[in-house]
Amino acid sequence: MKKKKMSFSKVLLLLESAIVLYTTYQGFALARLTVAAEFMGTLPWIATMVTAAWGAYGTSAACYYAKAKAENTCGGVTYETACRGIDCEE
Repeated sequence: MKKKKMSFSKVLLLLESAIVLYTTYQGFALARLTVAAEFMGTLPWIATMVTAAWGAYGTSAACYYAKAKAENTCGGVTYETACRGIDCEE
């Protein structure tokens, strides 16, 4: 049985997920380090770095799911359209 190849967009989303999680982890580690070193300044640049990464990830995920929704059709008919009939409703 041949293994199905993972699509490029899915690989890209998984890699971006790893990068965002790593950035978040390092942001928390950097904040912990500054508190341990008794840094008396502000840390908005850490929050900005993490927020920007999650914002970009949210946009990518939304576009990926929109693409997946458009691709998961059979002859131009989506699952939701097919189940609008009397037979599908309970």
